Amino acid sequence: MKKITANLANRIVDLIYSESGYHGIVCDPQGIIIADSAKIRLGVLHTGAQRIMNTSINEIKITAEDEANSSGQVREGLNLAIFLEEEKVGTFGVAGPLAIVSPVAKVAAAMVAYLLRDEELKDILKKHVDHIGESIEQAAGALEEMAASSEEVASVSQTVATVAQEAKQQVKATEGVTEFIRRVSKQTNLLGLNAAIEAARAGELGKGFSVVAGEVRKLADESNRSANEINELLMKFQETMEEIVKGVFQNNVIAQEQAKATQEIAMMVQELQQVGNDLNGIAHKL
Repeated sequence: MKKITANLANRIVDLIYSESGYHGIVCDPQGIIIADSAKIRLGVLHTGAQRIMNTSINEIKITAEDEANSSGQVREGLNLAIFLEEEKVGTFGVAGPLAIVSPVAKVAAAMVAYLLRDEELKDILKKHVDHIGESIEQAAGALEEMAASSEEVASVSQTVATVAQEAKQQVKATEGVTEFIRRVSKQTNLLGLNAAIEAARAGELGKGFSVVAGEVRKLADESNRSANEINELLMKFQETMEEIVKGVFQNNVIAQEQAKATQEIAMMVQELQQVGNDLNGIAHKL
């Protein structure tokens, strides 16, 4: 529950005195005077206020007759409870003719309650604004990290895409090598065939040469078979690389979009930060 501050209490009693000419006091929940427009009883225990705060009595009236019979101990006026959310938080008293000061005292007590509620709402607003500010700061920090991470991912994705494209080109270059091996194998096979023909023509003298020619043709066949196997593997590898390249480029596009989206969100958060700062400024001016 919000407490009545001396500053607030003095504002009210000084206002009442300046506008009506009647002195007023405000007491805290213990009955101690915390504001006095006459500036002579601050810190003094007011028994009437204490009684109001500790019992079910909500107001005490001092009539002109009571004043006359008190030998100067009391003055005509009204002291009544200040309520905030149906709870007593203090008292307000004003000295003067009851017919005049009674409505003044009631209005003053209501003003104190209103200003207390207003200050309480301002405090709540300030807390919420501060909390929002902290949340925005945390979000900004997280987004800053995300933005840096997104840019790094986009950069890595671009690098991987470049490497994948280069690997694809290397596969195509390797296809040329296997084709060259196939041509050499074919030529070697022809060479072995020619050698076999020449060995046949040489008869008995060409038997050794015929064996060599056979080995040459066998080597050519093995080279051709190996070239075909390599080519099949390269074809599969190329298909896989094409899928990888496709996936990498798609990932790169997504990474770029994410980086862009993160930057846009970061800009929004910056705008929210400005709004939060403006709200904070307004809240602390209230």
